[in-house]
Amino acid sequence: MNVYVFDFMKRKGFTVDWLFYHSVFILIGLFIDVVNGIVCFSPIAGALVFSIFLTKNWSGFTEKKYWGGVPNVVTLFRLMLLFTAPFIMNDRFNIAVLGTAFVMLDGLDGFLARRLDQITHFGGMLDMEADAFFCLMFSLLIGLEHPEMRWVLVAGGMRYFYKIITTVWDRKVFAEEKQKYARFFAGCYFVSLVLFFYVDFSFGKYIAAIGNGFVLFSFLISFLHFFKKGSA
Repeated sequence: MNVYVFDFMKRKGFTVDWLFYHSVFILIGLFIDVVNGIVCFSPIAGALVFSIFLTKNWSGFTEKKYWGGVPNVVTLFRLMLLFTAPFIMNDRFNIAVLGTAFVMLDGLDGFLARRLDQITHFGGMLDMEADAFFCLMFSLLIGLEHPEMRWVLVAGGMRYFYKIITTVWDRKVFAEEKQKYARFFAGCYFVSLVLFFYVDFSFGKYIAAIGNGFVLFSFLISFLHFFKKGSA
């Protein structure tokens, strides 16, 4: 996303609205899937909101290259991997491989953006939202496979809860502040979601609990910083 597009969206309020409605639609899809015990509406909601995001910000997607550039293509490929999850959800090994591919490619788009001088605001935002959708989808897969572990959905949807709460509280704030430790915690959380499908349940539930603890602690700090900043 170039500076003009970023400022234009900010003036029009679309950035705030998209992030807010993006979160609302995906959480609604999550709720429906949990109630029905399937993985269907979450990916549909994700496909819808990401399609709108790309359509409305096409100039940001093609800022460096008319076809999007290598980093954005890698991010889109990571995102498309997630939409295959409903078709292989009954095969733990395939889910694990899918998650491994997603996590291994995470960071590659950023590396390529820096290496090829194709860094854009749009690419950074798309990368973060792809990561958030990964957390939600894999948490949903775990929660449906083991109903007694539906507590994982709290951490899995926390990025969206955060956006909704902070937007309602203060519409001028539409993105969380990144702390130095957040990347490390997020990495541990991603790995825990994938490892769960590689190991036995008796061990996997503890791995998932540790990963969830990392991300919940990270967001707790983010919430404290947000409200502290708001009251200042």
